[in-house]
Amino acid sequence: MASPALTSALRRVDAVFGGMTAPAEGCTYCYGEEHLALLAVPGAPLGDDLLGPFFHEVPSHFPDHPAVVRRLLPEVFARLAAGRVDGMGFMPTGLGRVAWQTWPAEQAAAIAGFLDTWWRETLADPAPRQGVNAVWELSVDFHQAVAPLLDVWAAAPRGGVEEQHLADFVERWIDDLLWDQVIGWSADESLLDELRVWLVGHAVDRLSGHPDPLLVRKVALLALGEEERDAAFAELVAPAGRGGPAAT
Repeated sequence: MASPALTSALRRVDAVFGGMTAPAEGCTYCYGEEHLALLAVPGAPLGDDLLGPFFHEVPSHFPDHPAVVRRLLPEVFARLAAGRVDGMGFMPTGLGRVAWQTWPAEQAAAIAGFLDTWWRETLADPAPRQGVNAVWELSVDFHQAVAPLLDVWAAAPRGGVEEQHLADFVERWIDDLLWDQVIGWSADESLLDELRVWLVGHAVDRLSGHPDPLLVRKVALLALGEEERDAAFAELVAPAGRGGPAAT
């Protein structure tokens, strides 16, 4: 069940986007006309069979792709708030393709409000149903940015649940970031560079008491260029007998 804050954010999304429609047109090779016709019916539920495919469809399949995304948002966000990422949890998404930040202020604010609340509550939950990584990946795609997510983490109190999630996040992604193997949630190298800089500036201090002494030292290596990083990593792990990916 969604929290009061998330329920309020959903109501705002529904108030802004709930009556919107999109042209009943699109790729009839992929969708039946009866399916496309639902886009022109305000609030008609699309369900599992159509919501995900419509939300992840390439823009060229619809004459007005932003209108389709607007039409889908109440149902998409309600699903996410209920802890369901089935059919939603892969990239890219329609919301990440439409530059929604440039939409009318009321629309952009409703989307930003939901995403901010969803992320904050995920970090504050000791065991979020969807998992921090799943929400992170979708949120990065939705925002096409990492700063809105990192700003929330930076402002979180020290020693709290958010810090434990940060440790788990770093453990999950540090090797991928070190070896430039991140895929899926960001093909934009500038976002990965921004994340690396942020982790060096914030995670090194916050994770200083982590039980794995190598973790913080690995994070510090993100400040180095690729060649320096490789050499420093080899020196770091040599005494422990650990290494990076096997040479090819």
